[in-house]
Amino acid sequence: MKLQRYFCLLLFGLPLLVYAQSNKTVTVSYERSAKGEVTFYSETQSHTPYTVSMTFSRLSNTTSTEGEIYDAVIHYGKTRLLTLRPSTENVPIGFSYRYTYRKGNNRLKADTNFVYLFPLAPGKVVRVNRMVSLEKFFGKEGEKRITGLGFSTTAGDTIFASRGGLVTEVVDNAASTSENTSFHATENYLEVFHKDGTFARYKLFHIGVIFVSPGEEVIPGQPLGIIGGENYKQGSHLRFSIYCPDRPDYSYVPDFCLSQEEVGKPEPRVMYKSWHPVAIVVREMSKKGKKKFLSKE
Repeated sequence: MKLQRYFCLLLFGLPLLVYAQSNKTVTVSYERSAKGEVTFYSETQSHTPYTVSMTFSRLSNTTSTEGEIYDAVIHYGKTRLLTLRPSTENVPIGFSYRYTYRKGNNRLKADTNFVYLFPLAPGKVVRVNRMVSLEKFFGKEGEKRITGLGFSTTAGDTIFASRGGLVTEVVDNAASTSENTSFHATENYLEVFHKDGTFARYKLFHIGVIFVSPGEEVIPGQPLGIIGGENYKQGSHLRFSIYCPDRPDYSYVPDFCLSQEEVGKPEPRVMYKSWHPVAIVVREMSKKGKKKFLSKE
């Protein structure tokens, strides 16, 4: 339901996507077996999925091919990547390898038609603002320019999950205390990884009041934390974006439930009322999860 027109420009920072090996977010190791096989493993202590790519510049006494790229998606903990087997028994396999990795699961395809909930309490009247990247603000149209939405809030409002998924990152001790600011490099935020490979980033929480932790599964409409941002020029607001590391345009504005009957992309300078229809809330749930949720309604 459109209630009032208003416009505000928000600046948004770019989340880091490609990680250097020296950061050791992802490591690769190998083990030799008594049979002469060499098995490679990748390990991460992050709940964010990563796509790991391995190539061998030198191989001897194995059927694998030099220069071939081996891709694998890894998750929290230790993941087996591949095993090299010897061509000749009792002769060790020789190899030289390198690996790279990037955030996300490159085997998934973003569902750009998926309908999201407004991340505010049902019935809350919210003004939707447009967000632009710092690159655009400074006249630089970067290849991976972030776009997103800002939702007007009142300090102390609860933020809710727009879509279900896995919580992958949480920072709750970095809120800016600068007054009358427009952008700060360090702010409290959380990220949720969705089934289609996209990530949602929710930003500007108060210190110490994010309710969820990395590795936790959340459902649509679940409370995530308490918003802050009252020290910003725009007042308290949530900065929200959907992005997919493997999309050419990197990020996009998804469709939302705009009213009880209308679905679409929210217009800038317009206020809407937040709706959380049950049909959208349960859309990606398993039969067991849906039954459990509906039993509480």
